[in-house]
Amino acid sequence: MKILCEVQVVNRTTQANRTPKAVKSTLAIGYKQSASDANGNTKKELEMVLFSGQAKTGSRYKVRDNINAVHTKFVLDGKATIGFKQPAENLLIKCDPIQLKGFLQTLKLGMEGKDAINLRLNIAGATAIPQKAQPQVRMVISKRSEYPIKGFPRTLKSLTINNSQLVKLSFEICSLRNLVKLDVSGNKLTKIPSELGRLPLESLNLGSNCLGEMNDWCWMRGSKLSQSLGELDLSSNGLTHFPSPLVKFERLVFLNLNYNELIRLPFAIRRLKALRKLHVSSNKLESLPSAIEDLHIDQLDVWGNSFKAFNAEAAQQLAQQPAATVTPQPLWLQAARAVANFKLPLSSGSLPAILIELISEAPKCLCGKLCYALRPEDLLQRVVQPKFTNIKNLTYSREHQIYADVVICGPTCSATQQLKALFSLMFP
Repeated sequence: MKILCEVQVVNRTTQANRTPKAVKSTLAIGYKQSASDANGNTKKELEMVLFSGQAKTGSRYKVRDNINAVHTKFVLDGKATIGFKQPAENLLIKCDPIQLKGFLQTLKLGMEGKDAINLRLNIAGATAIPQKAQPQVRMVISKRSEYPIKGFPRTLKSLTINNSQLVKLSFEICSLRNLVKLDVSGNKLTKIPSELGRLPLESLNLGSNCLGEMNDWCWMRGSKLSQSLGELDLSSNGLTHFPSPLVKFERLVFLNLNYNELIRLPFAIRRLKALRKLHVSSNKLESLPSAIEDLHIDQLDVWGNSFKAFNAEAAQQLAQQPAATVTPQPLWLQAARAVANFKLPLSSGSLPAILIELISEAPKCLCGKLCYALRPEDLLQRVVQPKFTNIKNLTYSREHQIYADVVICGPTCSATQQLKALFSLMFP
């Protein structure tokens, strides 16, 4: 009988204080036919043979009167230990539980001198069970000549193609269903196929490409990608606008937007509740949205941005803006405010998808109310050096003050008076 397993060989004399690494092996048990004696009788001797990479011809162990102990406490977990007297070695076996139980039962029958079908193996000619090559799960390509001629293995979980002048992401890559990590940074990609959104990627690096030329983000609308992606690198892509579908990636933990041309971040960034690291250094940000404070970010890097305040004339006009004429509220606005006021759950089964999106992406006033559209009566204000109490580490250029944009739900809001007082101090 032969089984395929993992075995650790522990020499009780020389390796008492350390356990060697388990290796893939074949264990065989059977009778070895000895030469005939003077009376023509042949003697059968029960043996166990261990085949491994270190013992390709097999390490042989006599069984009868040579077993020191057999430990089967964890046999249901596929684990057992067989200890031999000579040599003084323990075989720590890990195998399929059913196969292991059958092997141990065969060993027991042999030790009792009973005949069994599984013991009819001629152990003298036994060989190892051929092991299939391990499926390839990782591939790194640094130049075009390294592209696989026969295509990419379907078992790939990690694929890296760096600095290869890649101008198009092939459909074959987008069909690797086991892929969880994709790094195609340092190429010349201007567009990503929509099929990529069907992959359950956890990490995606698109840095140092040219995605800002077309600003095509249809691939971000894939349901699988938006539900699985935890790390995204879009640095050095010439982006002038924050990709709007990105705010729906609510499991995103790491986002790198360094070295782009971004002027502002959307208020809807508050949807990224899992975000812990946000890098937007070396952009053209004039301000940050106050919604940043709704997140619990461990690291925010805004170094190399020239934040700007409103000019004095514009600030005074905003501070002195008269109350707007009360107009009838449209039905969608009444519905959105009712959902928010009564704190109804935003489940897709009970609310229209468009209403859920409207509520989720609306900016929040300082008083806590949501502003569902930048209407004439909604005031956009800019606050100097806000207190980001929920950000643990903030990196910014010391020569520039940080400004944050705030939306006020109307001139009669209590927050308006606070901002008017602030502006009067800034521009007396």
